[in-house]
Amino acid sequence: MKGLSHLEEEVKRIYAKINMLTPESIDMERIAAALKIWLHFERRPSIVFCVNGSYSMVIDKRLNKKQQWEEFGHELCHVMKHYGNQFDMHKLFRELQEFQAKQFMYHFCVPTFMLQKLNLPSLQSEAIKLIGDTFNVTYSFATARLEMFRRKSFAFALYESSLKQLNLGGF
Repeated sequence: MKGLSHLEEEVKRIYAKINMLTPESIDMERIAAALKIWLHFERRPSIVFCVNGSYSMVIDKRLNKKQQWEEFGHELCHVMKHYGNQFDMHKLFRELQEFQAKQFMYHFCVPTFMLQKLNLPSLQSEAIKLIGDTFNVTYSFATARLEMFRRKSFAFALYESSLKQLNLGGF
């Protein structure tokens, strides 16, 4: 799969900007520092807020490291893409922002441009373990991300196959 979506390209640009190009180089605290986000760990649900143009992100310290990384990806979307107080907005708009944050989280925590470089085992359980261990995400997160990746890979292959058929006059 060659083509990256707009979101996947955006994630790749963020990682390139902060010079993290391999899974081993990914570090939540370095990302926050590079993006000028104050990162705090507290015994409360994760949240992000902006005061006088400075962003602070609170990550729930009761979560394990993998869950904290996933929460960071979710909250980072709110910093990068969203404005305003969610409590003051219409329910549907808040739901849209949460949907966007969830999609961003999956692509930020397990970037496609890095995932493409892995030699994924054909056995699903082994592929899930590899993704989870490589990107420091939970196995349930890795399962969902693998499904997204495989679905897009299949759609891209189908698209390329259709183009070849059209170019050969097959339809």
